[in-house]
Amino acid sequence: MTDRFTRYATRRFMRALETGRILPSMICTIIALVFVFAGVMRVVDRDDFPTYGRALWWAVATVTTVGYGDVVPTQPVGRAVASLLMASGFAFLSLVTGTVASALVSRAREEQVDRGMEDTVEALEAIERRLISIEERLGAR
Repeated sequence: MTDRFTRYATRRFMRALETGRILPSMICTIIALVFVFAGVMRVVDRDDFPTYGRALWWAVATVTTVGYGDVVPTQPVGRAVASLLMASGFAFLSLVTGTVASALVSRAREEQVDRGMEDTVEALEAIERRLISIEERLGAR
């Protein structure tokens, strides 16, 4: 039962990635991570992050992998929190980038198939016109 559920969940997740449906959820998750990690950093490293605004600025710069260096944690606990945010941010941003690329490729493939179908329909119509012409010539004899 669990194996079947896992396969089902994996298929659904992969389909959501391919179609881009999961993108809004992923972006909301990244934003939530920024606010949560800013709060955590404000609590564990009050010396380097005296205000929530400063912690929020640091979290945004860190999760986007920009890392200006104007605000950095110096306490060991703060650096551990920073490491978790960096890894999470990099993973989520990679997923978002992959999802967007996958959605674009999927749309391009669908358009290519649609064009291929149009070409096939046109070819079949041309064949049908030739057959009608041949049948008319044969019937005239």
